[in-house]
Amino acid sequence: MRNKILPVVLLAALLALFPVPASAEPDEETLEADLAEAIAAVNDAQEQVEAAEDRAADLEGQIEETQARFDELKADLNEYALYLHTEGDLQQTNAILSSTDSRSLIDAMTYTGFLGNERAALLAEAGEVLDELEAEQAAHADQVADAAEALKDAEKAQEDLEEELEELRAEEAAGPGSDGGAPAAESGPGSGGGCTEDDPTTSGCLTPATLHVYNETKEAGFDHYVSCYRSGGSGEHPLGRACDWAANASGFQDVDASGDDKTYGDQLAAWYVNNADALGVEYVIWYRQFWSPGSEWRSYSGVNGTPAGDHTNHVHVSVR
Repeated sequence: MRNKILPVVLLAALLALFPVPASAEPDEETLEADLAEAIAAVNDAQEQVEAAEDRAADLEGQIEETQARFDELKADLNEYALYLHTEGDLQQTNAILSSTDSRSLIDAMTYTGFLGNERAALLAEAGEVLDELEAEQAAHADQVADAAEALKDAEKAQEDLEEELEELRAEEAAGPGSDGGAPAAESGPGSGGGCTEDDPTTSGCLTPATLHVYNETKEAGFDHYVSCYRSGGSGEHPLGRACDWAANASGFQDVDASGDDKTYGDQLAAWYVNNADALGVEYVIWYRQFWSPGSEWRSYSGVNGTPAGDHTNHVHVSVR
């Protein structure tokens, strides 16, 4: 006897798409990590779609097979009905031919004694299985549609991140942009020299070249808070050869610069690049980007992911 096929409940996995970080200026490393997660989400969604489509195809095959079996049993009945019409009882023939559904058909067969109880039970079982499969097929259509929609959303998230990453890399290659029309710097005393000049921003000292950079920067109209000499540690600050210019006028804020502060930092960084020869600039760091003579702007990963470490709240300039 044919085994009865039980309905199968498919579990549709919900996709957790990873949004772009809340920061208006995500860094390249963060976007790359988000993109990797988005690609994984697309792969998972694709697997869900394939599983749903496979189940839909399986249901279709089972329905076709069960329908064929049902039709075969019914064909046997039609042959017997023809026999009754030509040789049998007209009343029995009418009972079979007037059946409108599987139940009335079975009743008619039982009445006429066609195939006996065993074949009547087989036909009843085939009819029940067919009803169950068709009901599951109708319900599963929603799951197929949901899986396809989830895949579409995942692919859109991946596409958006790819575009954002491409735009960020293009911005990094281009650098901060215009210096806002600030006047050109006067040439300084050249590189070299010790930390012999008083630092106007601290109680420390600066080299003559760095003091010249400080004065020219102020003269060009960049007058936000600035700190140059810093004792201890590595780099050029303890040597009196570097200054940090806050994007915010009042000082270093523990947030990524935005709006007018971001524009100020962009223009100052661009001004240092445009006047690098006259000022003896060794390198500039601003907003997760690094510039040095002979190279383009490139990505700078920072130290600890903070506005200070990523240089998103101040422009750093080192002097030869």
